[in-house]
This record gives sequence, C-alpha cells and structure tokens, in this order.
Amino acid sequence: MQEQQSPAFAIVDPLSTSFGNTLAGKFVWGNKLAVYAFRPITATTRDEPTEDAGKKPVNIHFLQPEFIFDDPILRSLIAEASSTFVALQKLNCKGYKADYMKISRTYRSIIRACLEKLQEAASSTESEAMEKYELYQQFIAIFYSVECVWHLSEILFLHPSTSHVVVPQLLEWVRFHFPSYERMATDLLLLGPDGSKSDEYWPCLKGLIMQGQVDVARALLQLHPQAGSAAYEIAEQILKTMPTYNILGGFSAQKFRSQWQYWLTDTERKLAANTLSVEPYLEELIQLVTGDTEIWNTQIQNSQYWYEHLPGHLFYTNPACTHFELGAIANAWLERWASLKSYDNIEHLLKHLDKVILNLMENNMHQVIHSIQLMADNQWFVTHLTDLLYNCGQLQLMGQNQLNDCIKLRDSLLYEFGSNLMTRNSLWQLGMDYLEYCSEPEGMATLELLLTKIPIKTEKQALKILDICSKKQFINAEEEICKVQAKKSFTEERYGNALEWAIRSKDTFYVTSIADYLLKHYVQTGDILCPDVIANIGARMFIAPRLVFLAKYFDFYQFYRKNDFLPAAELLLNLLESEIIPEYFWPSLLVDTIPLLESKDPKIFFKETCCILQHVESNLMPLIEKKKKHMEKHPNEPINILKHYRLDNVEQIINLVRLACARNLSRAIIIENTLIN
Repeated sequence: MQEQQSPAFAIVDPLSTSFGNTLAGKFVWGNKLAVYAFRPITATTRDEPTEDAGKKPVNIHFLQPEFIFDDPILRSLIAEASSTFVALQKLNCKGYKADYMKISRTYRSIIRACLEKLQEAASSTESEAMEKYELYQQFIAIFYSVECVWHLSEILFLHPSTSHVVVPQLLEWVRFHFPSYERMATDLLLLGPDGSKSDEYWPCLKGLIMQGQVDVARALLQLHPQAGSAAYEIAEQILKTMPTYNILGGFSAQKFRSQWQYWLTDTERKLAANTLSVEPYLEELIQLVTGDTEIWNTQIQNSQYWYEHLPGHLFYTNPACTHFELGAIANAWLERWASLKSYDNIEHLLKHLDKVILNLMENNMHQVIHSIQLMADNQWFVTHLTDLLYNCGQLQLMGQNQLNDCIKLRDSLLYEFGSNLMTRNSLWQLGMDYLEYCSEPEGMATLELLLTKIPIKTEKQALKILDICSKKQFINAEEEICKVQAKKSFTEERYGNALEWAIRSKDTFYVTSIADYLLKHYVQTGDILCPDVIANIGARMFIAPRLVFLAKYFDFYQFYRKNDFLPAAELLLNLLESEIIPEYFWPSLLVDTIPLLESKDPKIFFKETCCILQHVESNLMPLIEKKKKHMEKHPNEPINILKHYRLDNVEQIINLVRLACARNLSRAIIIENTLIN
C-alpha cells in the first residue's frame, strides 16, 4: 500500500509578480478552477489604477484534476460500474440486505478485475505499456486503496449480522489485503515435508496465526519432522480445542467467554509448566494464540501498517467485539502501535488510507466521505459508495435528524460526477444515468442542457441523441440540436439536409433563411436545389410563410415543366394574390406569367390579367424607384439592386409584361364575350 503523493505545479503569471505573487480563484464549472492575478486591497490602498494597468495582459489560468478514465482500462471499469449503478437504483431503496451485499460485491469484483488488467499492463513488455508503467502504478495504488476501503465499508455497514459482531469479517478483510502469508503457505504445503526446511516456514506460521488462520497453521505444523513429538501433539491439541465464536452457533457471548476463559487458563498453565519450552518457535506460536502482550508487541513493532494485526489480536482476545466497540478499540490499538514504533505525533504518522480506515472503524462517516473525496479517482469512489449507503439506508447513520442533508449529499455527488462524464466525448451516455437518477430538479435540467453541448460528428449520432431527447421530452434540447445540424449541413452545402433539419427544429428563422437561400439561388441560376426534399415537405411547410411559398412555387414549377398549364396558371395566380412573396422574387414571378399570357389559348382571364397589371404597378415599379434612390444616395457605388436576381433590365421586363397583358386582354375579352353571347 503506497501513499498517494499530492502533485505539485507552478503557475507563471507576470502580472501577479507585481503584487507579491498573489492569485485569486473561482470554481467556474464542476471541479474546474479559474485562477488569475489578484491585487491585495487594504484600508490604506488608494482607489486608482495601478502602474501595470493596460500594459500587462490579464491571464486566466484554468486548473482541473486530470481525468483518468480516458485510459481504456479504466474506461471499462466505469462502463461496468454504470450498469451496476442502474441496477441499484431499480431496487428503489426497497431491497433486502442480501441484495445490497450482492451489489457491493459486484462493485468490488469490477475493481478487482480492473486491478488485474492494470497489473498485467504494467508488467507488459510492449513499448507503449512500458511508457505508461508509472501511470499504471499510480492507478493500481489508487484503486487498491478504493477496494480496501470499500471492502471494510461493506463489512461494517452492509454485512447482514444481527449480533453486529465484526471479527470474522475483519479477519477475512485482512487476509484479502495481506495475502502474502496465505500464498506462502500454499507453496510450502505443495512442497510436502520438505516445506518445513524452508527459511519461510516459521515466519509463515506466525503470520498465519496473527491472521487467525489456525487451520492452515495446523496443516503446516503437520509437515514438521517432529510433528509426532509430545510438544507438537500438545500444541495441536491446544489449537484444535480453541473455542471460536460463531454467531450462528446458538449460544450467547457470555457462554462463549466462559468457555474461552477455561481454555485460556488451561493453555497458560501448560505454558507455565514449560511443556513447550523445548520448541521455542512452537512456544511463541501458542503465546500469540493466548494474546501474550510481550510477544504481540514484538510483532507489532515489525508491522508496517497500524491495522495489519488488529483483527488477529481481536480474534484471540475479544472475538465477540461488535461494530459499536470497534472505534474505541481501534484508537487504543493505534496508540499502542505508535508508542511501540516510538512515534510522537500520530497525526503526521498516518497516511491517507490509514486515516480513512480509522474513521471507518470509528463510524465517523462525515470524515470518511470527506477523505475519500480526496482520492485521485475523479470522484468515482465517493459517488458510488455514498449512493450505495444511501440506498440501503446506512447513510442516515451520519445523523438521524439529517435525512435531507444525506439526500443532498448524494444528489450533489451524482450531479458532479454525471456532469463530468457528460463533458467527455466517449462517456456522455454513462453520465446520463447519474444525472437522471439525481433527485434534484437540476439533474434533469443539466442533462437537457449538456445533451446540446455534445460534439456531434455524424448524423447517426445526432439521431441517437434526438431519440434520447424525444423519450425524455427534452423539447428545447431537440430543437437546439436540430438547429446546430441545420447550420452544419448548410455550411457543408448540403442544402436539402439543412432544410430537413431546420424544419425539424421548428425554428421559423432557420427555415426562412434556408428557404430564402434556395429561392435566391433559383432567381440567379434558374435551377431549384434539392427538389426531392421540397417535393416531400407536405404539411410541414406551414412552419414558416417563406417555406409555404417555396413549396407552392415548386408545385407551379413542376406543373409548368409537365406542360400542365391550367393548374400552373391557377397556382401562379394564387401566389400573386398571396402576401407571402419575398420582394426579390417579384421580377421572376411576373416573368413566369409572360408565357401563360402569350398563349394563343388563354390560360389567364380578363379579371386575373388586370390583377397582374396591378401587381406590376404596385410591386415591381417600387423596386425601380428604390434602385434610383439608392443610386442617387451612392452615385459612386456601382450596385444594381436587381443585379443578383434573374433579370438586369427591369424596365424591359415591365414593358414585356404590359405588352403580354394587353394581348391577353384582347383575346380574353373576345373569348369571354363570345361565350356570353
């Protein structure tokens, strides 16, 4: 177990050097900190600009922790943990303790699998892996600490024990995190009788005894050549008859203590009679089992971590220790460990993990949650552990009257972690789950906002996000994404796609802008862009008047191309009578009437022809007047108002339309009067 070193960094800011290297900072988003030069203000400071005002730039430095889950190995951890998180939420705080234990063990198995992958990667001989060796070692240290604390939290808060006895589970915990003696014993047992000749034989036996693994120690003792001697038989009898507290055994703690005291008295009598003195190593083992203070002190002095031998000592001295007694016992044991190590200041002696474990044993959940937030795992551990404790009802141990504070704590952690994931291109889908299950209204509001900020690379991804918005009824987000896609498609000159996205956004401004572009392009070139899209607009055209005009003019265009002149004329006249014609399109629309007016078989009757003449005077003539006024105001600016539109000579257009109208009037009068007569 290695202590995580706090990273050190320097900020170079020329402006701050003028004021004694002072800086000010403010959190701007999640865990991102903005730092900038700061001028200290006192009561005697004059209210005037400094000498550097306007001379040196004001730099803003953004600081935030490194995001470790970009690594592929850790990305798999966060993906698997997310599915477990969702499964936990579905229990809806109504599960049994066994359900929460299963969830907790699933989390731990995910962490263990990740640790195995990290260790494998760290030991790889590939060049890329070798370059990341130190990084992988840091990750291993972080998540080993995470797993260690999680395991202990599971024992103390989730384990389904009505008697609250914790010693058996603490022994399992210490064996799991200090497995060297168990591995050593396995190797020695495989060697058979030769195992007793190994230099590791007696150290392994002492380690097993101090971890409460009495049965494994007995098996190792049977390998010794003197296993049949009187001393070894006495030791075997002592270890075999040692009572163990079993919460399922059906007898009380008081009855167990009486049995234990009888066994202890008998064992101490045998030790006092020097029955084992001929085998000093064996005698030392039995003295450890009886809790001999001097022998245990010697082992404590050689230990690296203060909690390494605590569960084993409890197993031999107080096996019925409960969760509620553990805090006082842990503090007494820590003081004993520190005094034997000759350390004066315990606070400076303890590393971060040591303090977290002590706080857990003290049931100081406030401090535990505060401490695990400092682990360099981007708040993954504190978020998931707090959520698990909240769901199983154990977070309320922080204070029986502080339920609202517990809920706020859990929600704030989910909010921060989910928001952090949503800012990562590859993890935003996982971040959604955390924000969705945040009971605060800000969670869903933030989710809706952040969905619009996701960098969309393909239309498939855009459709996927829109499907999510639709299911969650995020109407504003859906419209915003469509507008972004419309603008992107327009920039890429995919005008049909841009029009589709604009229509889907239901934004009148975007739809009008794109429809305007398509109409102006037609005025300039005579070609209609994206005809397939326009032909299939249907009832969606009513989003914007300009789109209605585009769709109806396209229908006219189609009729005209098919030489279907009567419906074309009818549609053209309806457009002329509408109030949705853009000003720049009047010349083109009136030019389109000329072939219909010049037809030998009149398609436009007398009354409609008069209306066309009226539009020439009321809509086309003002364009000429506007052109003249503009040229008078800007005589040196060679700009023709109608330069970019279909025709250059508006006067000639007017004359042609008037002439066509006159001819059509004469024909229409004759035909209509003939029909009347």
